[in-house]
Amino acid sequence: MRLHRAIGPALGVSLVLLAGACGDDTGSSADDPAASETPSASESPAPVEPVDFGDEPALEPRYKKAALRAVDDDLITMVPTVLPEGWETTGGGYTPDPQWWRMEFTAPTGEVVLDQMPGKAADVLAEAGLTAGDDVDLSDWGTGPWSSWDHDGASVLAYDLKGSTVVLQGPDQETVRGLAESLLPAEDAGEQEG
Repeated sequence: MRLHRAIGPALGVSLVLLAGACGDDTGSSADDPAASETPSASESPAPVEPVDFGDEPALEPRYKKAALRAVDDDLITMVPTVLPEGWETTGGGYTPDPQWWRMEFTAPTGEVVLDQMPGKAADVLAEAGLTAGDDVDLSDWGTGPWSSWDHDGASVLAYDLKGSTVVLQGPDQETVRGLAESLLPAEDAGEQEG
């Protein structure tokens, strides 16, 4: 419980920052008639199927409660403090057994997924049949090296964090790296304030 008290306020701050960075998550472009007037297939990138790790958590447009449940269960939940320009959060979810934190985003280049689950990246991703690539050093952003993987044309970055692995998936490495650069554990995100 002490961990929850220490992390809870920081997570709240992080999620408030995230909500501000993501805009209003109560509506969608489907609710905006102007957004549906000019759809263009040429503007939409081809979707990339993310790695299927099984029955992922149900997504909620308002994911703050799910994130707080993850923190309460002692999962050091990774959250973006600021999203890259043009990104939106579509939702997040959490299941306690096995622990699995998930967020989904749309970026200008396509869909991006964050999964955090127990285990080490090498084991989790090798079981899924991914091919390892060169590490990506994000020391300048406070996390250090992330392992790089390829999944049927999708770019995957993974990071081991205190008994869990964080897996980011998207259409290309630049897009996925953009999300990785914005991530901090909720307990550290509060320290960035002030």
